[in-house]
Amino acid sequence: MARGDRAPASVWAAALAKIASALSESEANDFVVFGSQAMSVWMERALPSKDLDLVVPGVSPRVLELVRGALGRPEYDFGVFDYEGRDYPVGHFYLRHADGTPLVVELFQTFLGFDARRLTPYLTFRERWGMRLQVMVPEAVVATRLSFRPPERITPFNAARLSRFVRGVGKVDWKIVNAFLDDFGLREVALENLRHLRAKRIAIPGASAVTG
Repeated sequence: MARGDRAPASVWAAALAKIASALSESEANDFVVFGSQAMSVWMERALPSKDLDLVVPGVSPRVLELVRGALGRPEYDFGVFDYEGRDYPVGHFYLRHADGTPLVVELFQTFLGFDARRLTPYLTFRERWGMRLQVMVPEAVVATRLSFRPPERITPFNAARLSRFVRGVGKVDWKIVNAFLDDFGLREVALENLRHLRAKRIAIPGASAVTG
């Protein structure tokens, strides 16, 4: 998807508000914002995005239908994928804004195939866009953004975004970043991504603290 096809923050924030309202009336109200939206929660200016990522441990057929209704009954699917040998159930909703901009809403039942409760030490609540959202702490956001799997890895575009995020947050505790990488088995992919960036002469501020 081209960068120009990324939905502006106003579009995905409106979708998030509808989803949050629907989930609040269901058994799946303990959801977590992650992906680029987690970055936006901590940034002064929210980022445009091609997708909206939420961890929703209680997702079920009933919950999917509630969300579908809240979003205007778009096309959707649900499948169980594989992540490093772990089941990875994901629901997708395919939206299109009035101006034609697409947005894919992704509801992940687990986090990388792990029980979502493993995220608890790395979560907090934050008020944003008129909502009280459960979101990853900045260090967990950094760790996840360092850990894109091949073949995409971290593109120069995503590296620039992450660098801006690190500078904007002001203080990142790299001990927490390292702990997150270890807790979710992401250290090697993060290190390989950083080597890949260094080969392109791209550096993430402070990321030299991620060691093997």
